[in-house]
Amino acid sequence: MSREIDRRADIGHVHLKVSNLDRAVGFYHGVLGFAVTQRFGDSAAFLSAGGYHHHIGLNTWESLGGHAPAPGTTGLYHVAIRYPDRAALGDALRRLESARIPLDGASDHGVSEALYLRDPDGNGLELYWDRPRDEWPRAADGSLQMVTERLDLASLRAAPATPSPSADMPATAADATRAPATSATGPAAAPMTTEARTKLRDLRTHLLQLHKVLLEDARAAYELDRGRVGSAGNLLQLVINDPWFAWLRALSELVIRIDQTMDESSSTDAEAAALFYEVGRLLTASEHGDGFARRYYEALQRQPAVVLAHADVRRVLKGLKSAN
Repeated sequence: MSREIDRRADIGHVHLKVSNLDRAVGFYHGVLGFAVTQRFGDSAAFLSAGGYHHHIGLNTWESLGGHAPAPGTTGLYHVAIRYPDRAALGDALRRLESARIPLDGASDHGVSEALYLRDPDGNGLELYWDRPRDEWPRAADGSLQMVTERLDLASLRAAPATPSPSADMPATAADATRAPATSATGPAAAPMTTEARTKLRDLRTHLLQLHKVLLEDARAAYELDRGRVGSAGNLLQLVINDPWFAWLRALSELVIRIDQTMDESSSTDAEAAALFYEVGRLLTASEHGDGFARRYYEALQRQPAVVLAHADVRRVLKGLKSAN
């Protein structure tokens, strides 16, 4: 058939198989800012922008505890989330950087500007905004001439914030893949609930215990290799300045950020969910990884106390439920 599809058709939503629902909700809700419209326990959640019923579905029906597809297999390449303007994409970049989520790439395609990354389950994501159609690069015959050039992240990061559309505005089919801009001039988010604050405080307590046993293990390994540390003051100076202990700083910084979030009256459940996500992402041990992942794996193999402290943190993470 040569007749084209109706021009009003678009991609309404995407439904992803995930291995850990709390972790996935922590990313799409806590980091990117999609609202949770409905949740079914630990099996499924639906999220949206602008009051639509759902743009993203997440489920563990066939994938609980599973792994990402191996390279060389067919399946999803990436999900593209279109933002309404450059300011909204700049907000997304700042969210990712605040959550310490690395980019796989960033490109200016002429027709659009795009950020590329992966979600907690390894699914590819493209976050982008479209330039106005009359600015799209075209050849002499009118055909599109898309390009792939380096994206100026500094300029995007500094893009001025703009007011968000009203949350009461009904979503249309054309808005189905658009994520809302978040700015100080938009509607204020509700303060963090008592339940979320309690869970965050519980997480902090167990993270401090984990940090303590990791520090004791790192000290013991240091003394075997380099000699006795001595006083607590000497240990503090080593923790601050010696590369041997540098890998522990990522955990220390997360505890500090939790303290700051709990101290601020304007903190929200979304910020708490983002911190839960970051903790789960950080505490992923890998025998073949580098940095924290590798050193954490080695500590888990050496010390039963680290295993027990790790299990306590995981229990808190598992108990996280969306406040929506």
